[in-house]
Amino acid sequence: MTSELVPENLIGHHVLDPEGNNVGKIKQVFLDDRTGEPSWVSVHTGLFGTKETLVPLQGARPTAEDIEIPYDKATVKDAPQVEADRHVDPEDEAIVRDYFAKHGGVPRQSGGDTDNMTGRSSTDDETNTWTEGGDTGSMVGRARSGERLGGPVDPGADEVSMIRHEEQVEIGVERRESGQARMRRHVDTERFDETVPVHHEELEVEHRPITDPSQVTDDGDLEEGEQIFTLYEERPVVSKKNVPVEEVHVRKRDVTREEHVEGEIRKERFEFEGEGDVPRSDTD
Repeated sequence: MTSELVPENLIGHHVLDPEGNNVGKIKQVFLDDRTGEPSWVSVHTGLFGTKETLVPLQGARPTAEDIEIPYDKATVKDAPQVEADRHVDPEDEAIVRDYFAKHGGVPRQSGGDTDNMTGRSSTDDETNTWTEGGDTGSMVGRARSGERLGGPVDPGADEVSMIRHEEQVEIGVERRESGQARMRRHVDTERFDETVPVHHEELEVEHRPITDPSQVTDDGDLEEGEQIFTLYEERPVVSKKNVPVEEVHVRKRDVTREEHVEGEIRKERFEFEGEGDVPRSDTD
């Protein structure tokens, strides 16, 4: 987005509050009747963007691809709801302007000098052909002579039109924390039972008789004495050391399941009463 608040650059972008929270997406831009500059925008708000709220552009500034306004998200959410398809009536503008004046300092227009605002949706070229949700048509064809669609019906008119509304279901998903999983490491003790061969030394005595004394060179004396022998034995010795035996990998995986959603939606239906036959339309 450029540094200027150009209508063509605002349509479809988001409105952010001073904390950077997303307030909603811009649907229409309303121009000052005298200067032709953008003065208001209508913003889709609510959980699924089903509400449309008028927000003044005074004090707004471009930020990246969006604009930032000097009001928090809650202020815009609680703003008065007014109907404005292609034009903001002075009475509606005064109501909304007074509200934002109390919540952010947008000055009130004094002396009845309230400027009417003409609205735009996204523009394709310089021939004033507007596109909104794939429905292409001129601004004159959408609201002739400055009148809004769905206005008061004149019972004496030869031809009248009314707008039928119905609710449409928009089901989205939201990501939220469902729980925590912890992995703890414990130390378990197991007994072991092993058999280990060990050795030890013993004295073994063998008596050998002498058959030929002449072969003995040691005559010897009859005297007492002793001979010391050192004996050795083996004993089991247990030692321990830590060794790596396994690597454990833990990862999160996305699991998809289907949930059934049901509810009720409302639709408007026209019924005709009166004398004589009332023809049915092709859409009945």
